[in-house]
Amino acid sequence: MRSQAEPTVILDSSGSRNSGSPARTSMPARLGRYELSHELGKGAMGVVYRGRDPRINREVAVKAIPLADEFDPEDLEQARTRFFREAEMAGRLSHPHIVPVFEADVQGQQPYIVFEYVPGCTLAEHLAQQGRCAPHEAVALMADVLDGLQAAHAA
Repeated sequence: MRSQAEPTVILDSSGSRNSGSPARTSMPARLGRYELSHELGKGAMGVVYRGRDPRINREVAVKAIPLADEFDPEDLEQARTRFFREAEMAGRLSHPHIVPVFEADVQGQQPYIVFEYVPGCTLAEHLAQQGRCAPHEAVALMADVLDGLQAAHAA
């Protein structure tokens, strides 16, 4: 595990925040009880917002997943069931290299999942700022990723 002094590098599946972005007209002011402040990134599976849980004054990341846009109406209920099953499984994970899931819910037709907010940057941003990783840094980063993956698969 890296020390707390090292910056957090957040990996996404594409190496950038905006590839494969779903069309989105505007950011909602809130999802469930969570107040949303701004968009953190987009990906093939949805949009991630920085938010705040006003009940306990905690910063969170809220991922809105547009299932209704991705599935035919007759397949939507099965997709929603699968979403909640996967969120439940992710919520059981507890590992230093896996961001914790706090909640999964739906508001209207909009399913969302709430994670711990971890400040940092994407790997693409880190590389743009710092240039290539030194071999020892790349190995340490991959070891962290693989450690988290192994824990997820074991669970």
